[in-house]
Amino acid sequence: MWLTIAVISTLFIGVSTILSKIGIKDADAYVTGAVTNSVLLLAFVGTALFTGKFDQISDMGMWTWISIAASGAVLSISWVFYFLGLKGGSVSVFLAIQSLTIVVSMVLCAVFIKEKITLFMIIGTVMIITGTLLMMDREELSALKNKKIWQSDQRWILFAAISAVLASVSYVIVKADKAPIDTNVTSTFRYIIVVVLLWIIFFSKKKQSSFKEIAPKCWLFILLGAAASGAGHVLVYKALFLGKAAVIMTIYRMGMVISIILSRIFLHEKLQKKGWFGFALLVAGVVLFAVGR
Repeated sequence: MWLTIAVISTLFIGVSTILSKIGIKDADAYVTGAVTNSVLLLAFVGTALFTGKFDQISDMGMWTWISIAASGAVLSISWVFYFLGLKGGSVSVFLAIQSLTIVVSMVLCAVFIKEKITLFMIIGTVMIITGTLLMMDREELSALKNKKIWQSDQRWILFAAISAVLASVSYVIVKADKAPIDTNVTSTFRYIIVVVLLWIIFFSKKKQSSFKEIAPKCWLFILLGAAASGAGHVLVYKALFLGKAAVIMTIYRMGMVISIILSRIFLHEKLQKKGWFGFALLVAGVVLFAVGR
């Protein structure tokens, strides 16, 4: 059951990435992040209301509330860097870097949840890292060696990496809570924290004027991307509640295959020959990682 839910969530996330990339092209990353997560919050609230699960609030213990607060705070920062990275880089390389979430989740799950690391997972990790590096062009690889990457035009690489690490931390915090509370209920409160913090960051950056600069077409893609992301995240949190975090995050990251294919069609992004080899290696690594679980 949880495997099916994870796969469906992947389809939604794959589409949402492309829609968000199109929308964010001529929009501010902070606006996109705040609006997208506001829609995500509405998705969780609506699902919880529809299923009548809010009566479980009385069963939520102290650890659940701590988990919600901690994961929400970490996830809010992850989303900031996610949209900064998505706006700055190509979809293919951005998602390749995001796939490192699998590696970070593996380590964190092994340390804190005592999930086992197998030989297949180790080999898959090497393939994922190697594939990611091969997908980068010369300028991007050069930026990695530059100690001042934060100040360069390629700093989106660092943003994407930070986002991946923080997202992994947040997901493992969620998984560590064993309380039998419906995920749409806990995610509602988690995303209240995320949305509040993102809007605080938005106003602290004095981005209010950027609303007027966003064209209606951009708003359409931003909102469509947010809706698809909302559906995907509702499902992935449900899967996390039911199944193994490392496996779910592996399947979840396979959404990059959909996104990269769509990026060629709608964004006309291209990969060099070594990039396609890296992509194949990356996908094979993700699959091998899942088999290892």
